[in-house]
Amino acid sequence: MFDILINENNVEYGIIKGSDKLFYIKVGNGGSIYGYANKYLSIAKQINDEYGFSILIASNPIELAIKECIKYDNDFIDRYFPNTKDIYAFGHSNGGQMLVSFAYLNPKIKKVLSVNVPLMINLHKIKEGISKFNGEHMTMIYGEKDPSFRYVEILNSSSSSKFSYFTIKNANHHFENMFEEFILLPKQFLF
Repeated sequence: MFDILINENNVEYGIIKGSDKLFYIKVGNGGSIYGYANKYLSIAKQINDEYGFSILIASNPIELAIKECIKYDNDFIDRYFPNTKDIYAFGHSNGGQMLVSFAYLNPKIKKVLSVNVPLMINLHKIKEGISKFNGEHMTMIYGEKDPSFRYVEILNSSSSSKFSYFTIKNANHHFENMFEEFILLPKQFLF
């Protein structure tokens, strides 16, 4: 379970205490800090247990604009994790879109992993975010059955050497019937 639960600006935050390195999870649009079948909490516990990172999971209220939600999260991180040196960020769907588009606004974010980011919405912001990212690496994962998979070739025009994307066979947008594969993605691609 979480060590601390906080609600600010209609965003629910779940915190698990750990080291001065932070693993930040931004969930999909309308998603809770737990996720279906506690998938985000399962990921968080795994990373906290194996790597000692502090954990922050942020919900994603439908009524908040993307940039507003990221600003709230960055402000929250600055206040509650002032000694954090490195942030590894993980997002799914709209949460991943937020990270890809705006991770460059937080210089502490070293690595980003985003899963099934919708490419039909704000593609220009996604490409801009990739090009402005100053961290170590940004990775995007697409399930071959995700609606955006057919557009993934568009990402080839992203000229950053700090960017890559991968495909997961048989995975749909929510990784239905692939729960174990989903919760292992951060371990495989971030750590």
